[in-house]
Amino acid sequence: MTRAPQPHPGGSVNCPAIAAAGAAAVQALYAENIAAAARLRACYHLYTVCEDEQERRDLAAGYDPELDLKPEHAVIDPFHIACAEIVAAYGVHNNRARTLLTRARTLITRFPTLVEAMETGRLDEDTATLLARHMRTVDSAHRGPIQREIIDWLMAAIAAGTRPGRDAILGTLDRIITDHDPAGVRARRAAATRERHIRLRRGTDGMADLTAHLTATEASTLYEVLHRAATEQATRDKKARLQAARAGGDTVDAEYIRSIDELRADALVAAFLDPTDPDDQTGGQPGDHTRGDAAQTGARAGARPLATQVRPTITVLAPLGPDGEPEVYLPRGGPATIEALIELLARSVGATITVPHTQPGTADSPTAARRYRISAELAHRIRLRDGTCRHPGCSVPAQDCDIDHCRPFNHTDPDSGGLTIEANLASMCRQHHRFKTFHGWHYHLAPDGTLTVTTDTGHTLTTHPTGPLARWRQRDPDPDPDPTDDAPPRRPWLDPRPQATHWLRRARRLAAERAANTTTPPPTTGHPTTDTDPPPF
Repeated sequence: MTRAPQPHPGGSVNCPAIAAAGAAAVQALYAENIAAAARLRACYHLYTVCEDEQERRDLAAGYDPELDLKPEHAVIDPFHIACAEIVAAYGVHNNRARTLLTRARTLITRFPTLVEAMETGRLDEDTATLLARHMRTVDSAHRGPIQREIIDWLMAAIAAGTRPGRDAILGTLDRIITDHDPAGVRARRAAATRERHIRLRRGTDGMADLTAHLTATEASTLYEVLHRAATEQATRDKKARLQAARAGGDTVDAEYIRSIDELRADALVAAFLDPTDPDDQTGGQPGDHTRGDAAQTGARAGARPLATQVRPTITVLAPLGPDGEPEVYLPRGGPATIEALIELLARSVGATITVPHTQPGTADSPTAARRYRISAELAHRIRLRDGTCRHPGCSVPAQDCDIDHCRPFNHTDPDSGGLTIEANLASMCRQHHRFKTFHGWHYHLAPDGTLTVTTDTGHTLTTHPTGPLARWRQRDPDPDPDPTDDAPPRRPWLDPRPQATHWLRRARRLAAERAANTTTPPPTTGHPTTDTDPPPF
């Protein structure tokens, strides 16, 4: 005889509240999937409208596709126009707009069955994108049947109570592709090896993300080498701490003990930037918990240091950072701390350090202003001021951008056109440089670097410079300026007089607080103050 299920002490077997909340969540998910499908169709419609409008503009301008009279660099991809319109109207950044349009164009034109399943509410956008990416190399003759078969299988599995995971979905899809198009699986795997890449993205707090997309064999091998070096270093660090403790030395605070993730990162850096001799087998002094130990570990793991190839270009233009300390600007990595600069210099065999003037227009000259070509000094100042591409929504680093005349340069009569001066130059990535030059939007650059863009659809967009030079100029002004003083603002880290460090200032403050707490209060005279006495003023 089967016993009836007993209620759990913390709840009930039959909970109407959970069931109702779950049903509401499911309805919301269905609505989200349907709305995502509608967004895909709307984005694709925007792309087709931009494509038709661009063709109409080209024909109105006398461009004949068969004669190909228009220069190649003047032809703007309607995809880029649609991206700019989404940024202007919706407010997302350029990368998000590109993702929306790419996904819409791919799913609508190549995988319509997936979009139809989304419109029923039962297929979410992420799963549809996963399936589309897995089927990207399938021959067009087999794409339709494969889509229908995988959707039928997935919907039937969900209806039957099965909840297949990612690996199960992709494994079933591989089997279906193999049945219809065996060459498609081989083509996809061959194409995947051509998608290997390494990318750098600036982060916050002086950090950056370095990501690598490699083959599974390459990635697992590299990870194993780094992990082995990290675990060996962790073991040596632990032994050094034990020896120091037995010798009666100071114990290391747990906060400063490096985690295995930190040690793997240190091993990666040491493998490429360690200036020490790779044949050096010394393990450092006991109790030494610096990054040098990890560097030697990376060298012993078979890595060959590449420090001789590191010759950085560093700009010292240091507005105070969030912690009140100066920052240093690295062209690729963005703002960095003084400590990071010292570490970089220790791993380098030479560096170029520049200290530009902070006042606007100091690199301009009457002669250079009438020349189209921009000097290296002026281009460097524009990139320092802007930080990124100045087009709305774009975040391409200024170091990778062109320097564009906001008001076009007049080659026939330079005095009547846009001059080559700081107040008329802005950083633009190659895509948006061409977009600005050959599309119908209007651009105005203010003397402080503020860029105002008016679109041909009526939107007004504003971007501000975000580079270190702009942040320097946005500091609080001198509360008591001297109008007769033409000297540039004082830069304390360049003064000959040594400056107190953050740690010294902190130690002095703590000492003053301890002295104040231990000082004997002066004796009181007269009647003591009571609660009924009036407050002193």
